[in-house]
Amino acid sequence: MNAPRILAVMLLVGCQDNISTPFPAGLEPIEDNPVPVQQGGARTETLVTQAMDSGGVIHAYGRGYVLASPAQVWLASKMAEANVALCSTDAQMITPNDEPDYEFSFLVHYVVHNFVTVEWDDQWRFGTVEGTPEAPTIAMSKHQKIAGSDFLTQSAGTAELTATDDPNVTELAFVEILEAAGGGDSDVIKGIQHHYDALVSVTHGGPVTACP
Repeated sequence: MNAPRILAVMLLVGCQDNISTPFPAGLEPIEDNPVPVQQGGARTETLVTQAMDSGGVIHAYGRGYVLASPAQVWLASKMAEANVALCSTDAQMITPNDEPDYEFSFLVHYVVHNFVTVEWDDQWRFGTVEGTPEAPTIAMSKHQKIAGSDFLTQSAGTAELTATDDPNVTELAFVEILEAAGGGDSDVIKGIQHHYDALVSVTHGGPVTACP
């Protein structure tokens, strides 16, 4: 099995910036995001990232802006194809709204063919935390591997949307935690970058970003 390839697959997203915010069950942040908020200057659609490997568990983070309103970004975020690992898997079978208690949800079954076939299921949940779905001030999407190959011990992540002081600028913050039998920090960062790029493109009416 190509370990870096499988590792890159699990990239999909999150963040905890306001630990006092009461997040709904199933949408809780998984850990703090150490990437600082931009201080001063014009905000741009650029992602800043950090990563670390702690005893074989990779922790990766990203923070950037989308030059669009929170309502636009949140609506675009609910396109499943903008969240899944399209670039590093051979097949993605999406079951939408499989958990109807959430504002939006989907289950994606991944398949990767290499020296052996690896398959797993990843559950996604979406919910508005503060504000309304039509005008969110904080919203969260969260994913977690729930079944499949033991090659991936754990995979979980969040993408947190936060309104800024500019109604036409939205912050996106990502956290990913991954434990797998191979790969490195750079693989996880590449996945976060593609996730961010896809959300920016879809928000502006474009297609899901092409794979690099």
